[in-house]
Amino acid sequence: MSRIFTPELFLVIAAILWGGTFVVIKLALDSVPPFLFLAVRFSVAGFITLLLYRKTLFSKANRRLDYILPAFFVACSALLGYAFQTIGLVYTSATQSGFMTGAYVIFVPLLQIAIERKLPSLRTWIAVVIVVIGLFCISQNGKTFDEFRGDLGFGLGDGLTLIGAFFFAVYIILIDIFTKKIPSQILVSFEILLIAIVSSFLFPVESIFLKQTINVQFDLKFWIGIIYTSVFATIFTTQIQTRYQKAVSPARAGLLYSLEPVFSFFLAYLVLGERLGTIGAIGSFLTLFGILFSEMGKWNKREE
Repeated sequence: MSRIFTPELFLVIAAILWGGTFVVIKLALDSVPPFLFLAVRFSVAGFITLLLYRKTLFSKANRRLDYILPAFFVACSALLGYAFQTIGLVYTSATQSGFMTGAYVIFVPLLQIAIERKLPSLRTWIAVVIVVIGLFCISQNGKTFDEFRGDLGFGLGDGLTLIGAFFFAVYIILIDIFTKKIPSQILVSFEILLIAIVSSFLFPVESIFLKQTINVQFDLKFWIGIIYTSVFATIFTTQIQTRYQKAVSPARAGLLYSLEPVFSFFLAYLVLGERLGTIGAIGSFLTLFGILFSEMGKWNKREE
């Protein structure tokens, strides 16, 4: 691989595509409820996956029982991440959701210690602290400095999104562990199909959780959201993640992925007209600086 097309570059491309999902999902949720959107999104993605990897999935060599449990754990962590993130978008803005989802950069190093018994570098820890401060400022977006000092609470949408961020961090760690042992096509396919099946079962009862009447309109916003999220933000990005993340440490991958909310803000500004206040702008700057700080001085040290 050339020095330009590094694994880090592909992870940044994935972050850009994921950043766009907050806007298209926010628009689509005006037409359909969260679990119906997830069910259709991952059903379409699952169908495409079966077409692309049918030979790999149904080959005798991959019919192994020891693949089932790891694939199940990966799929469950992704399902919980997407579920909490999507429901959170009902109650918060695309910009807010984007930056709160980026909070998984907090959880990755901690989980790395607990699960893999690996200590991230000092540079990574400093970068994480900077990003955490930035994300906290983003969560207070729209407040004045007096309000910022007096009320540091999170909204419901922020809290749900933060839970989703935790499960995305678990997903990053599990991908790092299992893609070295199991074909990525197996993990990707199992993950997508499980989310589609579970979301289909949860859709009829989600009105109870949301405490509101379900309104379904299969309009243009819905189908744009489905096509973008199922093809570009699911199939394409998951392939990038499972193929290239193994060449990057989980902590660094988490920091690169936290570019996602920066891109989500730009798109939310252009499409939805969302704005960042002074505190939110400071937070976005700190988040970006933390990511760049983690990368400085490392580009020339990579082995070919």
